[in-house]
Amino acid sequence: MSDRSRTWPAEMDAADRVRHVALTRTTPRNAGWIAEEADVSRDTAVKYLERMTDQGELELVETADGTCYKPDDVTQFLREVRTLAEEQSVGKLTDELRAIGDEIDSWKATYDIESLEELRRSIGREDLSPADRRDRLETIEEWEYNAQMREAIQLAISLQSSLTRLDGNPCLGERGSETLPQEG
Repeated sequence: MSDRSRTWPAEMDAADRVRHVALTRTTPRNAGWIAEEADVSRDTAVKYLERMTDQGELELVETADGTCYKPDDVTQFLREVRTLAEEQSVGKLTDELRAIGDEIDSWKATYDIESLEELRRSIGREDLSPADRRDRLETIEEWEYNAQMREAIQLAISLQSSLTRLDGNPCLGERGSETLPQEG
């Protein structure tokens, strides 16, 4: 196994380790790499990776390393929405929306622009130093993240509202670690 392999908690079985490694990667990885990191055989990793792919948790991607696995973007996004809806109150979510809006407004003022696209186009300006370009590229990355989080937060607020109407519980955001009501 890998020199990088960690000591896994005793309660994590092979499936849990493969799941953890596969779902916490931002770069697509092949089954051999995931197996090594999860401290399992390649065959064991493939079995669980195929199951996760069938369940929509992972996507297959062809790379120079062959067939690789990466977390499914839609599934990850929906999990984030659910986590926000379960763990945050509407007030906290609203505060976060306000903070995101304030940060975007500050970037608009700093760069004298009106949109993310305008900031992207400004990277090509000849009067920018390399440091200014790097700064703008970092801001673009943060802006894109904020835009994705804003969408997730807005959906989490809508989810809380919908579930409150369904089950009559107005305290969804304050239930702590309980899960959302489920059918069946």
